[in-house]
Order: sequence, then C-alpha cells, then structure tokens
Amino acid sequence: MSKTIKTGDVFYIKVENKELYVFGRVLFDVKKQLHKVLGKNFMTENYHPILGMFYENYQLVEMYEGIFKSQSEFEEQKVLIPRVLVSSLNYKPYNSLECGKIKNIPVDYTKIEFPESVDYGFNHVHISRGELILKTNLPHSKWEEINMASTSLVPRILLNATLDFNNRKDLVPEELRRLVYLKDKDLYYNQPLRNEIYNSIGIDPEKSYYELSKDNGFDLARFYE
Repeated sequence: MSKTIKTGDVFYIKVENKELYVFGRVLFDVKKQLHKVLGKNFMTENYHPILGMFYENYQLVEMYEGIFKSQSEFEEQKVLIPRVLVSSLNYKPYNSLECGKIKNIPVDYTKIEFPESVDYGFNHVHISRGELILKTNLPHSKWEEINMASTSLVPRILLNATLDFNNRKDLVPEELRRLVYLKDKDLYYNQPLRNEIYNSIGIDPEKSYYELSKDNGFDLARFYE
C-alpha cells in the first residue's frame, strides 16, 4: 500500500511522546485535483481563486472526535472539525509528525464545504470559498474590523487544534497552546456574521458549496472524475 495520503484516505496523527492517536480524512487535494485538472495557467480575468493561487500544496481535511490508544481503533467517527486546509500531510518539510493512512472512504463531493474567509483584493471585500470569490458590499473598514487570519494550518497545529476541540488541551505543549485555532480563520465559527454577509449579497447562507459553485459554473464533480 502506498504511504502517500490521498483524497478519501482516513489518516492518523500520533501525539508526540504519547501512544495516542487522532483520526481524520482528506476531502480534497489542491495540487492533485485542482491543479492537475486545470493545469498551471488556470487563471483568467474572471477566474482567480485564492484556493488555487496560494494553497497549491494543501489538503482539505475533516477531523474526528476522540483520542485513541492505537491506530486499529478507528471506526466510523463523529466529525469534530468539518473542514480545514492543512499543508499536505505528505510534505515532510512542514510535517515532522508520525502519520499514516488506515483506509479509504470515497468522498461525496456534493457534501464538501471549504473554509470561508473574508478577504480584500481587486478593490473590494469578498468571501473566498473554494473556487468562489463572492463580492460583498462591505467597506474596507469592516474588513479590517473582522480581521480574519489565514484559513490554513500546518499538521502540528492541526493536531493541537484537534486535541483542544476534544477537551484535551493538557496534551498540547504549553508553549504551543493558542486561545483560538479556527475561530479567526473561517466564517463557519461565526454564524451571525456569516448570515449577515450572505444575506446582504442575496445568497442563501444555507446553500451548499456544491450547489453554489455549480450555479457559478464550477462543477466540483470535474475534480473527482
């Protein structure tokens, strides 16, 4: 079995200096899917997704509830962190943790959701969401007030966030603990603000990424063929 962790693979990450493991699954691989399908010169005047521009070596993952004593304990788990971009688990310069794959569960791309960040570019404030750039009417001052961080993590911070979300902050080295891991990176964690922005631009905040991207001419299915 290949050691490369690919889309659909359930993976484990070992807690350093402990015989403990957390589990997750890769939902999308930016380089292996978006860049492979679209090629290097994918940007046009009307298509310049931040996902493709700045996250080439990243994977979209979900993380599961629970901390386990062995890799063999994986069963169908409840999703704890539904979506986060992480630098590729296969990219060793950014990942010194022990990790590996357990099994593959095919991804239902109609249910995938990407992180949603509020960014400023091209002289307007917009929501970056997968391939989509959704222009808003927010003033620059509001963007500064929202002050969202980069939507991505490295594997070590992903591990720490998963431990924290599992109420095991004690397993995170004290010098690496954060007050927040994801709340400043994704509108998912601020539903009132999310609803306010989507309603202001006439988009149903409950509309799935798959439906919204397809409506805009970007069928996610083409990356899973």
